[in-house]
Amino acid sequence: MPKFDEIKLAGQLPSPKGVALAIMNLCGRDDTTIDDIARLVQTDPALSGRLLRLANTSGGGHRPIAAVNEALLRIGMKAVGQLAMGFSLVDQFKEGPCKAFDYRSFWSHSLLMALAARELGRLTRVAAPEDLFACGLMANIGSLALATAFPVEYSALLESGSHDPLAAERETFGIDRRECTLAMLEDFGIPKALAEPVFYHLAPDESQFSDASRPSRLTWLFHTAHHLADLGVAAEATRSQLAGSLIRLGGRFEIDADGTATMFDRIVAEWDQWARLLEIPATSLPSFERMSETPPVAAEPDGAASSVRVLMVTACPTSVTPISTLLQSAFGYRTYLAGDGDEGLSMAVAMLPHVVVVDADTLSASAHDFCRRLRATDWGKSVYLIVMTATVDERNFVAAFESGADTCLCKSLGDARLRAAMRAAHRYLGLLDAWQTDRVQLKQIASELAVSNRKLEQVARTDLLTGLLNRRGGMEALARAWSASNRSGEALCVMMLDIDWFKRINDRYGHAFGDRVLEQVGAGLRSEARSSDTLCRIGGEEFLVVCSGSDLRSTMTAAERLRRAIATLGLVAGEGEQVELSFSVGIAQKEAGTSSTDVLLGNADKALYAAKHAGRNRICVMAHGKLHHGGAPVSGEDLTRGSGAARPKK
Repeated sequence: MPKFDEIKLAGQLPSPKGVALAIMNLCGRDDTTIDDIARLVQTDPALSGRLLRLANTSGGGHRPIAAVNEALLRIGMKAVGQLAMGFSLVDQFKEGPCKAFDYRSFWSHSLLMALAARELGRLTRVAAPEDLFACGLMANIGSLALATAFPVEYSALLESGSHDPLAAERETFGIDRRECTLAMLEDFGIPKALAEPVFYHLAPDESQFSDASRPSRLTWLFHTAHHLADLGVAAEATRSQLAGSLIRLGGRFEIDADGTATMFDRIVAEWDQWARLLEIPATSLPSFERMSETPPVAAEPDGAASSVRVLMVTACPTSVTPISTLLQSAFGYRTYLAGDGDEGLSMAVAMLPHVVVVDADTLSASAHDFCRRLRATDWGKSVYLIVMTATVDERNFVAAFESGADTCLCKSLGDARLRAAMRAAHRYLGLLDAWQTDRVQLKQIASELAVSNRKLEQVARTDLLTGLLNRRGGMEALARAWSASNRSGEALCVMMLDIDWFKRINDRYGHAFGDRVLEQVGAGLRSEARSSDTLCRIGGEEFLVVCSGSDLRSTMTAAERLRRAIATLGLVAGEGEQVELSFSVGIAQKEAGTSSTDVLLGNADKALYAAKHAGRNRICVMAHGKLHHGGAPVSGEDLTRGSGAARPKK
């Protein structure tokens, strides 16, 4: 997977902002207290309400609470940071430039999956329910990331209906949605113990986790939660089949059919309430029992919404009738009514209008307060804001513009003058649309450049013959593993591998056959190496394996497996001659006296030389300043290159 830092260059990836970002930063500090977090949460009423609701629906028979401090104690400080981040992303990305990506449906599905993961967490006690809620909410965040960073290309990819979308994503962007999700979760500070099960949740059998292990149970938990969310948003024609599959998945957690039905209905009821709180859609569903038994009925398509939405905020609808009629008849806009400023803001958040008309007379002083609150939001800055009043005197005129209005109109304007005034709004919307189109095109160009740069970077780090990392990529991987080992204290070993008698093979069968040998050895190493190992061809017939988190014993076991795998390759030369292959291995471990990666590589190289000197096709280890082969030290002053002895021929 390409470095995640590089894909960030492709565009604005989803990331928390404002209060949520500040909370995440606080949660990452060791000296932060609950009171510190509470003071910050209380500056965001919407977040406060959501966390209180989450705390009061956490189960366990707790008493209802109304204080933010108590909610944070019940949820847990770490989970609060993750939840604040998730809610921030929901608020920011309800719409976007990727035309084929349904942002609101994405969040609707993600919310249902989050609630399902939390409920399954309560039943199984495999992890903290609030942690599972946060992970469920972001379990498919990689799709949103690709839609945000590459809106045009990802839209085309979605519309193409590829039979293997993950492969298509990797080919187009160098990364797929699952890899992007994993990278983002780790970037957000989600523990690896939760991030890895999320990565595998769409294909649990690929994980290779042992069945009874916690990672396996978490993977199947997220898989079941995702399946439940699929059922919640599915067309009626497929519900019965999906319901049956959900019952079977429930059996993995010892939940029978009745228990599955009860659980589903309870989650859907919560989904409806949470969807209203987050202002995202939720499908009205029958009971699970009816969904699993009712014959499928074809769903009717929704009608197309008007392209331009106008919100009229007034306590007296008849006072804005003339302008409402004009906007509908002359410009084809769709109008909506709100009775006061609070309702207007709620509707604006949900529908994201292009034009807002405020009746200053019927709303009195709250009209200008509404305008300021509207302009304080990110999306409200681009709204065309009209303030209407019975008399446009200097005081009303100045107050309207100071509160953020684009224009101030008199209600008594005649139809012709009103039409002329509204053409300004129409022109503004046209310019705004053109600007947004240009912005998307600029993002597309930036995305294409970023993809090209990333591919060039990959080529620069890749050995073209074997497809493994080259020397540059290998040294960078070793440097990262060294830094990680210094931070965490976990073990680090390296293997130096050298194909035996490779020069003879080249001289006897030709360089074309030698290249075939290198290709086959590279493929053999890749198929047998552990997922945590990093493979590199560092020159000629020499390979390097960086073994992060691997001690000496497990590294020796892995090296022996690789040695045996290569020994079974057996290539056939041009005239049918069987060519047997083998290689020698030198292993070194990062120890207290290992001061740098150069010293570590030097120790592995000395061990490799010892393996060659001892007869090839074997493993030698440098440990605690001594060379070992087969458990016994290899003696002789000529084992080190500094002794003046010649190194055995390849």
